[in-house]
Order: sequence, then structure tokens, then C-alpha cells
Amino acid sequence: MKTKTLLFIAFALFSTAVLRAEKPVAGPAGGRLLETEPARAEFVVNAAGKAEIRFYDAALKPVAPAAQVVAVTAEPAAGRVKLEVERAEFGFVTKEVLPSGGPYRVVVQVRASAEAKPQNFRIDLNLGNCAGCDRPEYACTCESH
Repeated sequence: MKTKTLLFIAFALFSTAVLRAEKPVAGPAGGRLLETEPARAEFVVNAAGKAEIRFYDAALKPVAPAAQVVAVTAEPAAGRVKLEVERAEFGFVTKEVLPSGGPYRVVVQVRASAEAKPQNFRIDLNLGNCAGCDRPEYACTCESH
């Protein structure tokens, strides 16, 4: 009997936490925010079809990349493609456009420094617009999906 009661209480607490989860925060450039340390990052697909990784402080003000190291890998149906990135004033940008044939997964790996442990982010890249928030699906902030 005690086990059932404890399981019920644990389930109720877990359900409450899930229901009270915060709404996703929109990225300043229209992309998907990535919770990285020490600066927050944003994954954006620009008008040219290249991936950009932008960095922001806690108040979402742009900051130049410091010692961060970024790697981007696209995983379309045709096979995994590691994209070269170059440093830009706002962060990093891929040298080539993202492969066609979406939707597919993109893996962004961010390191605070070359020696630091990597943080991996898996993004389901769908460039279609969400009907609810009018943002690209990969950066959707709707709570319904």
C-alpha cells in the first residue's frame, strides 16, 4: 500500500513539473537558443542557407566569441556531412550551405575552449514555418508541440 501511495505522489509531482515547464525563449535572430556556458548560443539558418552560431550574454545581448570552439554536422538521408565553420564577429558561420533534402537532424557541438568538455545539441532541421508562432519549425516556441 505504501508503495502505491509513494508512486502516486511521485507521479503527481512529476506531472506538475512537466505542466509548469517554461515556454521556450525565442532567439533574438529568429533561431533556436542553445543553453551553453559561459555565453548562450543561438542556431540560425541565414538567407544564404548557411548555419550561424551566435553568442549572447545572460540578457541576450550579442557578444563576440571568446575561446569557444564550434562544430556542425548535418545528417540528411544521403549521409552525415561535417560542415567547416569560420569565425565571424557574432560567432561562427558554416563555409558552405546546409545540404538540401530536409527535414533532417543537425548536431551542433560547442566547447567553451578547445580543451573543455563538449556540449552537444541535436536540432531537427525543418525550414518550414510553424503556423502557431510564424517562426521556422526548428526554432518554434509554441507550447503545443
